[in-house]
Amino acid sequence: MTRHLSSRSFMENFSSKLELALNNLSLAQFPPDARRTMRKFTSTEVAALLDVTEAYIRQVAAKEQGPSPEISNGRRLYSLEQIRELRLALASNGRKKWMNPRRTGNEQCQIIAVSNFKGGSSKTSTTIHLGHYLAMRGYRVLAVDLDPQASLTALQGNLPDFDYRAGDTLYSAIRFDEPVPTNTIVRETHIAGFDIICAGLELTEFETAVALEMRRTGGTGFLLRVSQALEQVVDNYDFILMDSAPSLNFLTLSSLTAATGVLIPVPANMLDVDSTAKFLELAASYMQILDEVGTTAQWDFAKFMITKFEPNDHPQANMSALMRQVFGEDLLLNPVIKSTAVADALTWKQSLYEVQRARFSAPKTYDRAIESINAANAELEGHFWKAWGRE
Repeated sequence: MTRHLSSRSFMENFSSKLELALNNLSLAQFPPDARRTMRKFTSTEVAALLDVTEAYIRQVAAKEQGPSPEISNGRRLYSLEQIRELRLALASNGRKKWMNPRRTGNEQCQIIAVSNFKGGSSKTSTTIHLGHYLAMRGYRVLAVDLDPQASLTALQGNLPDFDYRAGDTLYSAIRFDEPVPTNTIVRETHIAGFDIICAGLELTEFETAVALEMRRTGGTGFLLRVSQALEQVVDNYDFILMDSAPSLNFLTLSSLTAATGVLIPVPANMLDVDSTAKFLELAASYMQILDEVGTTAQWDFAKFMITKFEPNDHPQANMSALMRQVFGEDLLLNPVIKSTAVADALTWKQSLYEVQRARFSAPKTYDRAIESINAANAELEGHFWKAWGRE
């Protein structure tokens, strides 16, 4: 029997069609000449971000001690750039030094690997929301997309001068043959204080390159490629967040070696928890090999985070209790709830922090989602401070 369907033509046909359809959808949302901007923040939101009273923000504006806000319908609106400027200005007067949370002295850049080889565990959502939270808090953040599917990259919208086909991804800095300086592939985003190193299909070439390098040298030097690339830019950032691919490949291993901390998102479902157990078992076997060759990965901390949690779902509640029993203090106290608000925001290629509350038909859904995400991110921030030795 002769089969008439060519596997190559099938893949190429629908690859082209799907890419064209998605490009048209992206162009409809953001034309080529459009520049994405972060939304403006009210005085109430600014006060919450700076941990002061709204009256204090009004007083600062009245005395012209900071950037001039935009006045719209009687409300003062600040851009994120202005909030960062205001934060630094108020911190510099000596009385409110705590407003500038950036690392100082011997505090090292925290390099966080967000990892789990189970697809759909919310690694990208966790990375983008943690990154935007930290940027809004005044930190300097670099996100590194390590997934060839490039979901984190896609969430940034149209990035000027970026073309994954032209070598504008991390692979250009970690390849064995003529790597480029890491700073040349860092891209600014529309979020002040939040930069990104993008991903693309060429990241898959790292796996082949490593196999060839190991055959040639027999060493494990490839494990240091990500660390060496990031070392070139650590002085510019307080946090580097790495969004790993849903697999435990050479690139993921390199990211775990480069990391100072690890965050493992896990939905409270049997299949996800079972997959995480296998991920940990496989990772442990690899780490044993690394120990034997002298390339030990040491972290400041490692935490599990429950994602997509539905509190009223009885099986999830039971699984959450089991995870709490097994992981103990290594499981974050605050789970991230499953929410249509988050799903809607990601559909719009935005984090929840970027979207105006008024855009949602059910604002209370937004409130519950942002409260959950803020609680988890604040808890993580506390662990980062602990790693720095702060009170």
